[in-house]
Amino acid sequence: MAASEPTPTAFAKGLAGVVAGQTAICSLSGTLRYRGYDIEPLARAGDFEEVAFLLLHGELPTAAERDGLQRRIAAAAAHLPSAVLDALERLAVTEPHAAPMDALRTGVSMLGLVERDDTPGPAAALVAQAERLIGQVAALLAAWIDMTSGRPVAAWPDAPLAAALLERLTGRPPTAAEAAIFGTTLVLYAEHEFNASTFAARTVVSTGSDMHSAITAAIGTLKGPLHGGANEKVLEVLGEIGSADRARPWVEEQFAAKRVVMGFGHRVYKDGDVRAKLLGEMCRAMVSGTQADGLEALAAEVEAIMLERKALKPNLDWPAARVYHALGLPVKVFTPIFVVARMSGWTAHVIEQIGDNRLIRPLSVYSGPAPRDYPPLASRSSGF
Repeated sequence: MAASEPTPTAFAKGLAGVVAGQTAICSLSGTLRYRGYDIEPLARAGDFEEVAFLLLHGELPTAAERDGLQRRIAAAAAHLPSAVLDALERLAVTEPHAAPMDALRTGVSMLGLVERDDTPGPAAALVAQAERLIGQVAALLAAWIDMTSGRPVAAWPDAPLAAALLERLTGRPPTAAEAAIFGTTLVLYAEHEFNASTFAARTVVSTGSDMHSAITAAIGTLKGPLHGGANEKVLEVLGEIGSADRARPWVEEQFAAKRVVMGFGHRVYKDGDVRAKLLGEMCRAMVSGTQADGLEALAAEVEAIMLERKALKPNLDWPAARVYHALGLPVKVFTPIFVVARMSGWTAHVIEQIGDNRLIRPLSVYSGPAPRDYPPLASRSSGF
């Protein structure tokens, strides 16, 4: 029996403004909150394990619970399946210039194969799986960078995730201040409601599919420059401008060509991204008196011009790129770091979707030809 088809006449391009579901994980109403907690104190604490526990378990952890999660994440990072490492090593030899995002997407898919993740399990098993994936994805990133740099894969440091990952990506133990601000970036990137990659993950598991498939789709979604890839483009923008005195002509040139200036504006935040404000202040304090002062002066000039000309304020990618640059991280790992952080939010959403599921299947407005008759093949002319 044919289903009745509504005939909508209007639609929201890009689903802008459409409410597609509900979540108890994150709110963007007024300010950003994780499970009801304002982002500012969470970000200033910079404790990624604390936030990951909150997102996955629903409440802030006790000291013992937080330390337990740190140990479980570190254990997962330290013991990647050998089959996955061997496969990635072969890929690193044949495709050394492949993007780390592609390596992460492939690595997560292989982890699903090794773990035989076919269908969602009970809630407790899903949470354990999510905790493992957070550590495994961080370790996959570090391993890929070692492999494509011609180095043996180093051991995972015995430290909180922020300090451990920063050490693995830079090759040196970070200072306490460096680990703290890096942890803050992970907290700020951890979760953001029904963004494109999170919605992709929820759509995948709404079909009854598994967590690894959902995360693989989310990574592919985040790779795009209009989503996660924007943080890499920010540093390209600053490098292309070069100095504060070139900022205005460069920005005007982008406006004239109707190009997007990466790092500004947000689909949801119309009065500025609270995350950008928080991290921007921390970034300026961190680099004050260092060689990065010139880059900050350039960034401030661009911000002023964008506000004056288009009333646009920075989003999180604008200061995050500068923080990562100041920490000595290569541009190619900026978006993969976003992946590591967002693993906590993605997996929390996957678990929530599975717990109260309905297949996500929107409608569309047809814009093709009007109904037409089918002509037999022999009667058709080429039309050329």
